[in-house]
Amino acid sequence: AFLMLTYFWGFSGGQIFLWTLLVFLSALIGLLVAPRIVKRFGKKRGVIWLGVIAFTMAPAPVILRLIGLMPANGDPLLFPIVATINTIDVALIIALQAVLYSMIADLVEQSELRTGRRSEGVFFAAVTFTRKATQGLGAFSAGLILSFVSFPQGAAVGDVSPETLWRLGACYAPTLLLLWTCMIIAVGYYRIDRGDHEHNLQQLAVRRSAEAARQSAGAGDTD
Repeated sequence: AFLMLTYFWGFSGGQIFLWTLLVFLSALIGLLVAPRIVKRFGKKRGVIWLGVIAFTMAPAPVILRLIGLMPANGDPLLFPIVATINTIDVALIIALQAVLYSMIADLVEQSELRTGRRSEGVFFAAVTFTRKATQGLGAFSAGLILSFVSFPQGAAVGDVSPETLWRLGACYAPTLLLLWTCMIIAVGYYRIDRGDHEHNLQQLAVRRSAEAARQSAGAGDTD
C-alpha cells in the first residue's frame, strides 16, 4: 500500500496521513452499513454483495489509471477522487468483516447443536490463523510482484520509470481481484440462512432447558 500511495499515485506525506485518518470515517460508515445489509439481504448474500462491490472498487482507480482515465500525479483532483473511493471501499470491507464474524458465531451454534460442545475458541482460532496466513500470502505476493516488475530498491519518488509503475499497477489490480474472488467463492459454501439460525437457537434452548431440568432433578435426588 505504501508503495502504491507514494510511487504509483505520488501522494505527499500529508496526504498519506489524511488517508490514514479517513479509516476512522470508514469504520463508522461500515458499522452503520453492516446491520442494514444483513436486514435486507441476509448474512451470506450481504457478504457476497459487499464483497463484489468492495473488491471491484479497490482496483478500479488503478485500472482507470492504466487506461488513461485518471488525473495525472500532482493534479489537485487526484487525491480527493482516490481517497473517496478508498474510504467507501474500506467501509464496505469493515462491514463485510463484521458480518463474517457474525457468520462464524452462527457456525459455532450449529457445531454445538451437532456435537454437544461449545467450540467458539476453535473457530475463532481458525479465523486468526487464516488471517495470519493470508497476510503472509499477501506479503509474499507483493514481493513477487516487485521482483517481476524490477522495482528499484530505495528509489526516490520520481526516479521510478513510468513503464515500471505501469507494470506495477498491471500486476497489482488483477492480483487483488484474484485473491478477493477466492474469498467470495469460499463464502458461497456457507449454508446457514436466517431460518436455519433461528431453528438452531430454538433447538439449543430446548436442549439447555432439558439439561438444566436434569441437573435440578439430580440435585433434588441427592438432597
